[in-house]
Amino acid sequence: MAGPLNAKVVIARCSNTKKSFGIRIEQRGNSWVPTWAFPIDECKIKREGFEADSQSNPMTGQDEKYPGCPHCGRMSRCGCNCNKIGCYGGVLKDGVFSEHYTCPWCGNEFLPVGAEYLDVSGRDY
Repeated sequence: MAGPLNAKVVIARCSNTKKSFGIRIEQRGNSWVPTWAFPIDECKIKREGFEADSQSNPMTGQDEKYPGCPHCGRMSRCGCNCNKIGCYGGVLKDGVFSEHYTCPWCGNEFLPVGAEYLDVSGRDY
């Protein structure tokens, strides 16, 4: 018999539109797996307290039904040293495909390493 479901919501931003979205993550063993993503506005983020939790959770891979970023459809995520998450999928820069990532929160640009394994904060769901 399976134990109770443990799920959280973390906040991310679309790297393309800069709009916020929630990522529902579910604990599976020692990892947290993204299972759903949905648009969310800044007022609701603050009202629901999604920014308050500081617990770290290793987010890996994604559920087969994970829909990706609700704003642009990118399936991958990337974390920045500003401790925020954005969608990721490479971008065209000066007409050339680039895997460099520009954080939609702080503007930091870097080459991601291990973008599918992120320590994330989340609020119980």
